[in-house]
Amino acid sequence: MNAPVVFSQAVEGLLRAIGSRLDDTAKDKLRALGLDPRARLEPAYQLAVWTEVMRYGATLVAPGKPASEQMFELGRRFIEGYAETLVGKAMLTAIRVFGPRRTLERMSRNFRSGNNYTETKLEPVGPTEFKLWFNEVKEPEFYRGMLSAGVERAGAKGLEVKTVSHDATGATFSIRWT
Repeated sequence: MNAPVVFSQAVEGLLRAIGSRLDDTAKDKLRALGLDPRARLEPAYQLAVWTEVMRYGATLVAPGKPASEQMFELGRRFIEGYAETLVGKAMLTAIRVFGPRRTLERMSRNFRSGNNYTETKLEPVGPTEFKLWFNEVKEPEFYRGMLSAGVERAGAKGLEVKTVSHDATGATFSIRWT
């Protein structure tokens, strides 16, 4: 398998999620981490660079909060930032048509628009309750935030997303709505 990379549209979405907090000091820090926001984005970035940029970005969007809350907030904001990219706009428009269940069924495909490595396994528990496993999850709260914002955009009401487990192979989330 090729080295895991994150595509430029996902990086663009993350930078948009950080928004106005991306001042000169933050841009310098991101450059030191391997992503120069002042230059044209590369087509793809190594997963290790993405992870460090994500961790730093979380501190910018929710300063002073615990790391888990920072990651959750960044994950939610990421969906909004990704919706402002060309690829993200198309995908997030489609999930409103698909609805929550079909969106979850297509999760590997959804995430593959932003990287080359995501694999998922969906396990139905009930009509509006699922367990969803992802490989390569470095920050589960970021994923929980993305799932919360994304499945809400797909039309879920009364949504609850919980992290069930996280280890070196990935993470499992419980997703239910009313």
